[in-house]
Amino acid sequence: MGWLILVVVAALTFGALAFLLLFRMPGHTVPQDASALASAVARLGWPAPEAVGGAPNDLSTRGKTVDAALARLEAGSVAAAVELPALGTFSAGWAQLRLTLQATAPTPPDVAELRALADRADSMASAAGLLIEERNDRLERWLKALALLLTAALLLPLHGLWRQRQRVRASLHAFSSHLGSGDWQDAVQTLRDDRLGPPSAFDALATGVEGVMVETERRWQALADLSADWYWETDESHRISRLSGSSPPAIQQGWSLPDLLGRRRDELSFCEPPAHGWERFHESLERREAFRDLEYRILPRHTGGALWVSISGRPRHDVFGDFVGYEGVGRDVTARKMAHDRLIASEQRWSLMAGLASDWYWQTDDEHRMLPLSPELYRRFGAVADRLEGRPRWEAHRDLLSAEQWAEHRADLDARRPFRSLQMEIEATGGGYIWISISGIPRFDGQGRFLGYHGVGRDVTVRKQAERLLQRHNEELKRAVALRTRDLERLNLDLDAFSRQLAHELRTPIGHVQGLAHLIEARAGDRLTGEERQLLDLQVSAARSMRDTVDALLQLARSTVQDMPMDVVDISALAAAVVAELPPLRRQAEIDWSLAPGLRAWASPPALRIVLVNLLGNAAKFTRKVNAPVVKLSGDVDDDGRLRISVQDNGAGFDAALADRLFVPFSRLHGGDDFHGTGIGLTIVQRIVERHGGSVCAHGQNGQGARFEFTLAAQAPAGLRP
Repeated sequence: MGWLILVVVAALTFGALAFLLLFRMPGHTVPQDASALASAVARLGWPAPEAVGGAPNDLSTRGKTVDAALARLEAGSVAAAVELPALGTFSAGWAQLRLTLQATAPTPPDVAELRALADRADSMASAAGLLIEERNDRLERWLKALALLLTAALLLPLHGLWRQRQRVRASLHAFSSHLGSGDWQDAVQTLRDDRLGPPSAFDALATGVEGVMVETERRWQALADLSADWYWETDESHRISRLSGSSPPAIQQGWSLPDLLGRRRDELSFCEPPAHGWERFHESLERREAFRDLEYRILPRHTGGALWVSISGRPRHDVFGDFVGYEGVGRDVTARKMAHDRLIASEQRWSLMAGLASDWYWQTDDEHRMLPLSPELYRRFGAVADRLEGRPRWEAHRDLLSAEQWAEHRADLDARRPFRSLQMEIEATGGGYIWISISGIPRFDGQGRFLGYHGVGRDVTVRKQAERLLQRHNEELKRAVALRTRDLERLNLDLDAFSRQLAHELRTPIGHVQGLAHLIEARAGDRLTGEERQLLDLQVSAARSMRDTVDALLQLARSTVQDMPMDVVDISALAAAVVAELPPLRRQAEIDWSLAPGLRAWASPPALRIVLVNLLGNAAKFTRKVNAPVVKLSGDVDDDGRLRISVQDNGAGFDAALADRLFVPFSRLHGGDDFHGTGIGLTIVQRIVERHGGSVCAHGQNGQGARFEFTLAAQAPAGLRP
């Protein structure tokens, strides 16, 4: 770098000196200006003005020409730094002659004087030319001397640069040789030890190369350690010379690097030969051929299972193109080999199962033609399978399905839709008929192109026979159920008629008892004592209770056998109508009715009305003695989709431990003197709710009110929805 700076400085210095010398070199205009001045002076008298017929003032014009030429000569000599001693004498003589020419009465100049002045101008021009030539010769000698000095100054650093280039070239050649052999540490040290070259440049280069190589080595080592593959190298004799990291399966199997390095693979006792043997493998190595996916097993050193490895390699050459061994990568393929073995075993099991099972596998091409079937199907179906192969189903078995069914099946195939349970009855090989059911899905390749259908077929003859047998049994069962239903309906009608007749027969004597009691009271009212009147009142009350009981029993019987036409019922509106029709009772305060709006259920309107009459009537009855009675009707939908309706009051309540007795006929938890009733109403409610498929329950505490809940279907069944 110092030599280069010296050369540049010398060149710049030479250029500056040459510029100065050339700048100081006078131009050729000074001799020319002197010659022009001599010519202008000569024209003052040759020829004379009178000889040419010129006017006197023409001499004055020529004088101005001499003035201009003299001014140019003076300016040129000053600019070129040329000293002309005769210029001052000429200027003085011309000034004197100029005064004569500018006189009022000018006279022609003396010819001798003009000639002398012209001679001075000529001699001055000659002197100026000689002076310019001398100066140019002197400047030329200086320029030649400077050129010689610059040439000498340039040759020395150029020679030094040439020697330095030879040293740098030798150092770089040694650096490249070490780097090509893979020993980058020695290559870097070669640069650092070369003190003849530019130390700063080589040190910087060595530092940069070392940083790059260290980072590259770190990345390569990290990749080798973290990768599932490993890197390996061999020498020219195919002995293992290098392995990356600790990932090779031989290390995992308990073997160490000394057990591996310096040996060929066929010399390692724990490496089983590949499928074609080690000899064939080494023959390909001697031919310098690359290889891929050579698989062999590595046995464990102590205990455990063997590992499968797969290696790939290629020849390795140095920078001069000489063969130095092989390099490549290896991979643990144990999991893949085990999966492959399991797949083969599974394929064998599948083939065995397909041969023994009643189902079979089939395939079609992209035009729905049946591909070759298994020998088992030919044995099972014979000519039927032979007629089907290579043809679509609708051509081979045109008569097995109707035209509409085949059209529907072909529409599914054209739309690439899966189909299931396409059933056909075909003729068996040994005579008779069998039923088959086939299902299939479309097949596509890796690019999504349609290849056809594949699926399974099944012999469903036994199932179809069972279905026919079951159908006959169902028909017989339907006939038996119909007969039994008619018997039950007739029995229910008889029971209903009996209950009506019984109720009529009981109401008549009960009415007679009540009528006789009223007649006695009317006829002998004045003669009756207080005790006798009380007895008559008890008789009338007992007759009324008996009549209510008979009515309740009749209603209970009807709740079991009466028709229940189902429809969507507005429970809120029905409850409001029931509340408006409840009979008036003597009570301490009016009831605050709270009926939730928008409650709808799928039920029988007449039967549901009986349920609400009993529940709301009981709530009104058992809140007679409450100062601020409140009755609430609410509902919500359960998780199973059923509507749960709740009737809650703050009346007398009941013992929660006796809640189950509420639905037993004639079972009462309160005295008849306080709350009159037959004990049949809640039983009727339970029967009606259960006939709707729901349930009813009661909750309460003495003196804190009661809550009755029952469930109904919130919506109509799917088949009955409008």
